[in-house]
Amino acid sequence: MELKPQSDDIGQQVFDWYDKKWNLRTPFSKKKPLTLDTSLSTGKYPWIWEDGLEIMEEYFELFKVDITGFNFMKYWPQEISIISALLSLLKPRSKCNKNQEPEPLTIRMLIESAKAGRWLYD
Repeated sequence: MELKPQSDDIGQQVFDWYDKKWNLRTPFSKKKPLTLDTSLSTGKYPWIWEDGLEIMEEYFELFKVDITGFNFMKYWPQEISIISALLSLLKPRSKCNKNQEPEPLTIRMLIESAKAGRWLYD
């Protein structure tokens, strides 16, 4: 996708890019509603981490956003496999890692960071 962001309407360009590229309707369903507060990592329609990684890599490259300070694991923490879940049952409770809940990563965050040219949320 060839897109040259302009600083005066970069917010709309980020919104349109996500809507056209990633907010697609699936067979037998309507297109999901998209707002500035739509979260990619939490809520009703979160992306799995593989897709989240692809979305964010494309976003940082396409909109020339400095990735410094972006912590992918904050928004898509490690998913626990069945084996690691079973092994955790053998550990004492004090040694078990608590499941980390993902933090919301919203369209608004993408837009504000694109306007600034760097990731604004740590």
